[in-house]
Amino acid sequence: MTDSKPVADRAPDGEIVLSILISCYNTRDLVADCLQSIYQNPASEPYEIVLVDDASSDGTSEMVRSAFPEVRLFRSEINRHYAHSNNWALDQARGRYVLLLNNDTLVLPRALDDMIDFLREHPDAGAVGCKLLNEDGTIQWSVKSLPNPAAAIFGARSILAKWFPNNRFSRQHLLHIGRDMTQPFVAGLVSGAASMMPLEIVKEVGHLDPRFFYHVDADYCKRIADLGYRCYYLPTAAIVHLNHKGGTMTSLSARFRSLTMFEVWSYRYYRKHIQKSKWTPMQFIVILGLAFHFLALAFAQTLAELNRLRARGSAEKAPHEPGREA
Repeated sequence: MTDSKPVADRAPDGEIVLSILISCYNTRDLVADCLQSIYQNPASEPYEIVLVDDASSDGTSEMVRSAFPEVRLFRSEINRHYAHSNNWALDQARGRYVLLLNNDTLVLPRALDDMIDFLREHPDAGAVGCKLLNEDGTIQWSVKSLPNPAAAIFGARSILAKWFPNNRFSRQHLLHIGRDMTQPFVAGLVSGAASMMPLEIVKEVGHLDPRFFYHVDADYCKRIADLGYRCYYLPTAAIVHLNHKGGTMTSLSARFRSLTMFEVWSYRYYRKHIQKSKWTPMQFIVILGLAFHFLALAFAQTLAELNRLRARGSAEKAPHEPGREA
């Protein structure tokens, strides 16, 4: 660990190799841990950090100014959400490469250098994603095929994939399963939680589409592919992704609302990238399929919430059981 700081705000643009872009909303402690992990495991070449605070009320901006004064901080007066905030950050980027990085991540040694090196060596690469790890070190399902009807049945959110993750149909959508995890490979999409792109290609592709939240990374990878570039997965570079820890999925209503919005954004993706004509019977089949998909996910989520409540109740009763210390 070198504990290296980003370049100063007034550094010449030509000196900066990497721009790390982070947006946040009321995640002060996660942001502090994320920034500290970058300082401890930095790129070996000049880099900058651009952070957009989406009107946080928990003192995030004040913490960044005090503890990480080198960070280029931009604060919005309203919460404009992920795509808008990252587009603002993209407009400020001065590096030859940009890294979209979630605030609930921890950068591990050499991850940034390995991704930069990969993009330098692969001019056909429009984006590269790294291996994302859960807090316990297991691999997240973060490299996939682009959204399609079969992914609803065998993809990351399907019950079949959760119960039987090694089936041959899910392997066509969850691309890390059964792969040699020492070698990079072409992907349909890589997670926007940590994806690096050449700035020149970003300028060619354009901004993130603010009409998406879910599938914003799929939409961007599809647009990269439409321009003739490839998205790669680099499993030898790793970043821990805490995956909504302390974020927007902390309330029961938010978790169930996210299920509904996932189907809405799935339909938007279908209309933008898959539907070929304005009027087609297929769109009604898609709507029906998304409705059944929602019901299945809602049922599974209900069971998960009941198990969570049961576990919480058991934990609360445990100290009062006879024979146990208070």
